[in-house]
Amino acid sequence: MKTIVTSHSFIEAFCGRQDQFTRPALEALFAYFEQVEEDTDTEITLDPITICCQWAEYSSIMEAANDNGFRGVKGDSEAHALEYLYEKTQVIKFDGGIVVFNR
Repeated sequence: MKTIVTSHSFIEAFCGRQDQFTRPALEALFAYFEQVEEDTDTEITLDPITICCQWAEYSSIMEAANDNGFRGVKGDSEAHALEYLYEKTQVIKFDGGIVVFNR
């Protein structure tokens, strides 16, 4: 037996964990997971606790890059920091922030 997860039910699954992700971040994560399912023809099990442990939301690219080991020089651009993140991990950009997979 399985349940089809919609964007609404995905977001509802994070009820009680509002400090972890904003609604736009959850919408971006849902779209990302849907795309992964489509690309790999593999169903993903919804596990909010694992998602909260493996993914982190940031309001800026530089903050995300710095938390993930980026040690740029003064004046480095966000583009350089974003390139660093793409080389290091999975990144989901959305209007208002970024979500990064923590390995």
